[in-house]
Amino acid sequence: KMDARQIEASVGFPDGTPAHFVDETTRRMVREIEQIQAEEIAAGRPKLFTTVRRTVGQVQNPQALGPGATSEGSHVGSVQIALVPLEERETTSERILSLWRERVGEVVGAESVKYTSESMGPGGLPIEFKLLAKRSELPELERAVEQAKSILANYDGVFDIDDDSRPGKWELQIKLTEQGRTSGVTLDELIRTVRAAFYGEEVMRLQRGRHEVKLMVRYPADERKSVEDLGNLRIRTADGLERPVADLAEISVYRGQSEINRIDQMRAITISGDIDTAKNNAFQVIADFKQKHLPKLLADHPNIFIRWEGQQQQTVESFNSMFIGFAIAIVAMYVLLTIEFRSYVQPLLILAIIPFGIIGAVFGHWVMGLEFTIFSVFGLIALTGVVVNDSIVLLDFINHAVRDGMTIREAVMQAGKRRFRPVWLTSMTTMAGLVPVLLETSFQAQVLIPMAASLCFGVLFSTLLVLIQMPVAYETYAWWFDVQPGDSDPEGLDEDEADDAPVPPPIVERTEAPNADRETVGV
Repeated sequence: KMDARQIEASVGFPDGTPAHFVDETTRRMVREIEQIQAEEIAAGRPKLFTTVRRTVGQVQNPQALGPGATSEGSHVGSVQIALVPLEERETTSERILSLWRERVGEVVGAESVKYTSESMGPGGLPIEFKLLAKRSELPELERAVEQAKSILANYDGVFDIDDDSRPGKWELQIKLTEQGRTSGVTLDELIRTVRAAFYGEEVMRLQRGRHEVKLMVRYPADERKSVEDLGNLRIRTADGLERPVADLAEISVYRGQSEINRIDQMRAITISGDIDTAKNNAFQVIADFKQKHLPKLLADHPNIFIRWEGQQQQTVESFNSMFIGFAIAIVAMYVLLTIEFRSYVQPLLILAIIPFGIIGAVFGHWVMGLEFTIFSVFGLIALTGVVVNDSIVLLDFINHAVRDGMTIREAVMQAGKRRFRPVWLTSMTTMAGLVPVLLETSFQAQVLIPMAASLCFGVLFSTLLVLIQMPVAYETYAWWFDVQPGDSDPEGLDEDEADDAPVPPPIVERTEAPNADRETVGV
């Protein structure tokens, strides 16, 4: 997670919750964040934010409350905080969010409370997956969701665990009883009567000047306030008698769903969670969940299927495509080096420096206190094409020296002496160009800093190592293939071509004899 310029706290209550509950909760959130800033200023540190925006009845980012959240309604609200630039404050946005969450504490009655930051990175939450089941297995699906959420809650650093199964408003469901059906009343007639009594029935329209007014007839307000009033509502049966609804139908109070999601004709519920990267890692949590808990969860609920989404899915897709491209790049480099050096083994000596450059990149992240992100991997892939340059320079010099008749030991020693300055200057210029990016503190540079760290420290580490590794590797190569001074083809790649080639004609030299009248021809 990278630092953000804006943080947000969103709260969602069940549908139908009065707005004053949301209003009081958001005011409490504002008081707590203002108290945090007051404490920072009292401690002599700079302020944290510049603007506070409180909204009741609407959420600017409904996905902050989960995939099933709504953006409007009296039951939702949010508080947005515009932070000062990163270079002007000493506390990170994640630390501010953690303090804010701790100060506000539990919100009684809330369906969802989320604290999010506006940061760049893979879409979705660190932990996000769907559980799917057929409609007939809906109770089992809900039990599996609760079991999975309780398992995730036991991991250190995992918070904001939620699902998108949002309860809707309370409903009154009317179902005809056996007595109602035998009386000749249909469900359609019953529902129409209830609607006319509580909502009203249009009987005529009156003209009032330029406007037309509907005249609605319905029960008085004091006779349509409760479920008991609905049960006492009279309806005419087929025998001409008027009977109460309670005698003809069964009335039940039920809470519906605000939203139903399906995938492949199966009911789907998304489980999501956030993670504190200072305490745990999303990959470790998910891997441990898959290995230790997922088999038992699926065994307890055999009709449930799982589908991974969020950052986990997108990161896996990104890494798969990157590694395929990386493999193609390595093969292309090997082919080009093979053509240049006319050897199948010498390109491997050059490519062997790549893993050591990766070690240097990881060490650089540790030195600078950076997290290893997907942008760091981008830098590693770019590093593979940079770290081999020094090896190419050294190997080319050694090959030319050996062809000219120099011994192996003398050739590698001269390569270290004669090519030290070009190798070092090449690496130093690359590192010098990356230093401004490493020292940048702006929000826009946060994406590039891990990439620059991979390149800068990887080049530095590989440069120091290649001056030792390449001579040692070449001496091992020369011992294995018995390379001798003046040998231009130690691997014997051109032997067949040499056998089939035509023998060149003898060279004839004409020399002047002591006697001017005679010529001696020497072959």
